[in-house]
Amino acid sequence: MFPISRFVSESAAADLLQQVRWCDGVECPRCRSDLTVRNGSYREYQRYLCKNCGRTFNDKTGTIFAHSKLSLKEWYFTIYV
Repeated sequence: MFPISRFVSESAAADLLQQVRWCDGVECPRCRSDLTVRNGSYREYQRYLCKNCGRTFNDKTGTIFAHSKLSLKEWYFTIYV
């Protein structure tokens, strides 16, 4: 398991999601291309632009966390418990 300190702030939770999700490199969730560039940020989440299909996405796009009203740290705590 990961340490309980990951539940302290939303930015720490977002960093953990980024490390786990993109361990093999950033990939577009729509076209699966690895031709992506950073494209600013939204709150704690890094945004990316796919050079292949032109779509933008963030670290939560295509996951169960994408459209949730719960914060990421609340999700982690719930899964942990």
